[in-house]
Amino acid sequence: MHMLVLLGTIMVIFMGFAFDLGRLYLNRSELQTMASAMAIAAAQQLIGTEISTAYAGSAARAAVSVANGGGNRYDFGGIVLGEGTTLLSSEVPEPRFYESMSGATGEGDGGLGQEVSGGAARFARVEVRADAPLVFFGLLFIAADRKVPLATAAVAGVSAPVCSACGTEPIAVAAPNSEDSTDFGFVRGTRYTFHYQCNGQPLPQPLGTAASRLPYLLLNRLDAESSNFATEDSQLFRNGNNGVPPSNNLNQACITIGQPVQIWATATPRLCSQTAPNPTVQQFLCGLNNRFDNSLSDPACAAITDSATLSSAPPVDNDLNDFDDFTSYTGRGRRIITIAVVDLLSSTADMAVLGFRQFLVMPNPGVTTLSPADGPGRFAAIYIGYPAPLRQGRFGSCGVSSGPGKVVLHR
Repeated sequence: MHMLVLLGTIMVIFMGFAFDLGRLYLNRSELQTMASAMAIAAAQQLIGTEISTAYAGSAARAAVSVANGGGNRYDFGGIVLGEGTTLLSSEVPEPRFYESMSGATGEGDGGLGQEVSGGAARFARVEVRADAPLVFFGLLFIAADRKVPLATAAVAGVSAPVCSACGTEPIAVAAPNSEDSTDFGFVRGTRYTFHYQCNGQPLPQPLGTAASRLPYLLLNRLDAESSNFATEDSQLFRNGNNGVPPSNNLNQACITIGQPVQIWATATPRLCSQTAPNPTVQQFLCGLNNRFDNSLSDPACAAITDSATLSSAPPVDNDLNDFDDFTSYTGRGRRIITIAVVDLLSSTADMAVLGFRQFLVMPNPGVTTLSPADGPGRFAAIYIGYPAPLRQGRFGSCGVSSGPGKVVLHR
């Protein structure tokens, strides 16, 4: 009988300790999830501007906010990070930013690297510290305060260049210099006048100070199997407003380096002397203009199928100013477009994708919007390289050493 009592007591003790250990592992896992969510949210805001780290800090805090009724709590969902209880304390940390992954992870010989801010930041590190409660371990003198501090860390940042860019704008431009693997011959900070490719003369006039002309074509991303916004005009508007949407067909949603692409069927180039806009190009530009103005003031834009629904989300950019220095841009990236660079523009043959590069769309001279009804399909944009992470992309064996990446969790 005494032996049974002793064995029963020992079993209860071990079960109690097992409960505490399991609870600690659960708490640490929940805190790690929070740290990872904060790091990813922060890294997605690192687009190369001076204000990007401020936005990154706000995004990190929002990732674990419970203001929207989310379940961003730990210890069985009972403790809000940053609030704690009368016994337990926790804190919502500010992320720290680094230029390299080794600096953010501390895997180099010198430990964590020098912190940076603004345009130099490419990686975000979040460290979460919180107290976890103890029950049975609290009976021991080593844990008399009945709690134990836990610490986790997460690092997220912009990856190496992707081979497939998903959710981008279906625009193609020809590389001025295909031998230049860094910029394809584009000059950073230069303002270009994009105009739809046309035949003959006269070439479209530049917009304001954007003296360098850059002809473009719309790539075929018409989703014939779409059940939502199935019409061609609504898809063109949506692609201009927010990029090509996700699809079960990756070849539909993504553009891949090394694979051929074709022109949008109804976007055939016209004579340069024609002044009437190509309806297909205009419908795309209506969506692009929605990043500046969602009032649908242009009658042709208002006539697009479901345009009222499509124009309501996402909102217009929070910085509509005109400037020459991209780092001065204070928006969150709505005006950044990622386009395919091809070997040669062609309306009749396959085009080979060489890579992806990014531009910041500028308002037309003298206004704060674009002009979707512009006959040549013109808009102005500054070449910025590839500082902004893509919403989604896929790696592969395309062999590129430069170009936009996506946000990945490194630790």
